This record gives sequence, C-alpha cells and structure tokens, in this order.
Amino acid sequence: MRAFRGRSGVSRRAALGGLALGLAGACGCNRKDGIRPDNLLGGFGPSRGEVIEPKKVTLRMAIISRPFRDPVLNEVVWRSVDEQAVGPAERQALQANGVRMGRITGDLPRELEALLNAPPPNKVEPVTFLVPDGTQELFTLAQPLEQVSLLLNLSGRVTGKDYSQASGYYRVTPEHHDAGAVALRLTPEIHHGQVQTSYQPLQQGPTYAPQEFKITNGQQQDAMRDLTANLVVEPNQTVVLGCHPDQERSLGAFLFTASADQPDQRSQRIVLIWAERNQMGVVDEKSKKAVPLDPIAEVDPAKAGPTPAPDESPR
Repeated sequence: MRAFRGRSGVSRRAALGGLALGLAGACGCNRKDGIRPDNLLGGFGPSRGEVIEPKKVTLRMAIISRPFRDPVLNEVVWRSVDEQAVGPAERQALQANGVRMGRITGDLPRELEALLNAPPPNKVEPVTFLVPDGTQELFTLAQPLEQVSLLLNLSGRVTGKDYSQASGYYRVTPEHHDAGAVALRLTPEIHHGQVQTSYQPLQQGPTYAPQEFKITNGQQQDAMRDLTANLVVEPNQTVVLGCHPDQERSLGAFLFTASADQPDQRSQRIVLIWAERNQMGVVDEKSKKAVPLDPIAEVDPAKAGPTPAPDESPR
C-alpha cells in the first residue's frame, strides 16, 4: 500500500508540474516567443489613452421680426426657399395649419442678409447650441398670451381649441446623417395652463424604466406630432420657418405673428436654422487641429430670441 501511494503522489506531482508549465507558456513566461498578455489585446479598439469623441451637432438659430405682411418676409425670402425639401404629406399638413417651411442652399438673399447684419440696435444675433446627437432642443417662438383661440387641422379634421396662458415652441431633434449632413426633426408645441408638477421622461421611447423619469414644474404640453417635419441639412444650407399671414387663427399665425395695441404695430417673423455636425475621431488627435465653436450666446428675453424652456431637454 505504501509503494502504491508513493507512485500515485509522484504521478500527481508530475501532472501538476506539467499543467503549470503549460499555463506559463500560454501566459508568455517563455521570452523566446515574445508573447505577452497585453499583446493579446493590442489589436482590439483604440490605443490606450485615446477617447472617441461623441456625436454632437451645432445648432444656430435666428429670429427676424418685421412689420406684419412685410414683403421681404412674405415674398423675397420665399422665392429663394425650396419648400419641396419637405415631404409632400408633411408640407400639406403644415400648409393647412398656416406654417411654411423649406431650405435655402447657398447664400441668403441680399435683403435677408441686410436684416441679419443691420446695425445696432436692430442687429440680429443668432443663438448657438452644441447638443448631443439625438437630443431634443426646445426653442421659444411665441411669447405667452392670456387667451388664444386656434383652428387646428389635424389628421384631416378641423377643430377649434381655446388655450389660456399659451406659449409657442418648436422642438428640434438633430441627428448625424450620411455624407456629413444633419437630419432635423421639427415638431411644433403649445404649452398652456397653470404651472404644475409632473413626471417627464428623460428620453422619448416605447418603454421607460422608473429611473428614466424626472420631476418637472411646467405647463401642460400639446405636441403637434401630426405636424412633425423632417429635413436633411448640409453645412451650406439654411432651414426657414414662417407662416401664411392670411390664415388668421392658424397655428402658423400664433407662432410667427404678434399682435400689438395698435393694428399698424402688429409684427411678423421668420426663423432661420443652421446645423453642422462634429467630425468623429480620436479627441487627442483632433485637439491639435480643432477649430473652436462659436460661444453660446447670451439671449435677452426681451428680444424674443430662441431659448430652451425651463426643465426641458437637459444637456
């Protein structure tokens, strides 16, 4: 029995020794073959210390206000706008609600450039936002009104709706598109009523987990998803939003006109949007050649410039 045990112990020691040698060889203890554990992972992903820049989009927005029925806003500008850039069904739905939308390629009309570059205090300062890809940005268009009555044409049905303490917005969602372009999704909204506490999803989607909600203090929000429009924008293109001024009680008139105490002081406005995406790559390498973006502009609320609404779309 003792001899048998001795041979068994020797066999076990030999087997364990062989296993150890095999593991050592696989892990690179043999210097002749030059294999190291870090070399085994060297072909996967970027080099150590490199950070891939996330997708982002620079949005610039400007609002130009002129007297009601101004010929530059109603005639000159739209002669240069390609309204066919919006899909037929989307364009028809917008027109039925008094909204005009399209795209200018290349230089803006001289008359429009003159309005943008007018001397102070009439100079228009575009507002710049740098937002992550797919993030919603909310822009203010219509200042609050105590009461407003609109005729909405949604899904082929015309209905009248009264709002109290109503403000007009456009929610813009940019995403990277092929060949360096940006795809924009634009949805009009009306926020109205008393400010209330509610639970809002952080991101739009089919399902939500409890941690994806936030507590917000805000008004009731009516998103006109039937009037959502989609546009693809190149760096040399400008999106133009405006209205048909003859449709007095339309959504377009609410968003793009403003009444005054005197009828001859009523104003009308158009919105210009530029979009440009960042170039994907390694941050460390790009930082040597990067061109700084325009600083985010400070907006005076009295000038009715586009500003994000409170408690919306955190960046």
